[in-house]
Amino acid sequence: MRFGVLLNAGAVLGATPADVFDLTARQAELAEDLGYDDLWVTEHHFIRFGINPSSLTTAAFLLGRTRTIRVGTSVVLSPLCHPVELAERAALLDQLSGGRFELGLGRGGYRKDYERLDIDFTRWDDEPHGTAERLLDLWASDTDLQPPPRTGPHPPISLATSSDAGVKCAATNGLALQHYFATPAAARVALEQRYQQAAGDTQVDHLHTVIALVDEAPDARDRLAAALSNSFREGNHPHVPQAPERHLGPDGTPLDPDAMAQMVAGQAIIGSVGRVVDELADFLLHTGARRVAVYHEASGDPERTVRSLRDFADHVIPQFAQW
Repeated sequence: MRFGVLLNAGAVLGATPADVFDLTARQAELAEDLGYDDLWVTEHHFIRFGINPSSLTTAAFLLGRTRTIRVGTSVVLSPLCHPVELAERAALLDQLSGGRFELGLGRGGYRKDYERLDIDFTRWDDEPHGTAERLLDLWASDTDLQPPPRTGPHPPISLATSSDAGVKCAATNGLALQHYFATPAAARVALEQRYQQAAGDTQVDHLHTVIALVDEAPDARDRLAAALSNSFREGNHPHVPQAPERHLGPDGTPLDPDAMAQMVAGQAIIGSVGRVVDELADFLLHTGARRVAVYHEASGDPERTVRSLRDFADHVIPQFAQW
């Protein structure tokens, strides 16, 4: 088992952006001290749900602030990048960090991202698999590209995707998938079954982002629902025309932010140490997950975030030492 921390840098976590990014750095250093395996940084543009517009820049900063913990992107929005420039930057981080960097790719889908950055909507259709395939080709054959990766044949790549082309690309190249924290367990299992059909005998550990909070307060789940509702509302921008709605109910119908928050809070792992251990074990058995990134920041409160991060490391992770 490998446990990491998802760092989203939501605006609600501080009175100012400086407070938010100070909390990001504090979590990263504490996570390393407590023995977490990795950190995963998100990327968002023009929304308060997450105020980090460059996962690569934040990853570089955190790699410089730490010494042993791995740092990955969850994700780089590949339609907004040139593949050659991304290959250079990812290889540079791989070199400078001593091989601790991991590259996660996704395509986002908010219309404003594409419009403000002058990116054609059609790029969405070919991502993130298009960039992943280009990176693999560049690192395998472009001898002009400097620096080459330190990790052979390339830094670990994972894709946040559920499209047929994306899943096929990941499966045929042995790349892991990344699961969104709000995705129900059953949907994760179904996606990995599609992956395995294309992958054959290839086995990889996919990244599962989850909400798992050590919080025994009677109102903990209600507070989580309120925090999620606020987050979803602040991140609810119109999508590019061809992008499906991400926030769907069990019957496939779109949910408003409040309803989505109630659903996600209802399926979140939250409670005493014993309850978190039991429910996390059930999740791992159901999904087969062996790599988890915990979204402690979902609490919407900086002190509860830090307390949960510490309690999870001290009391929950040791229970899975033999998994």
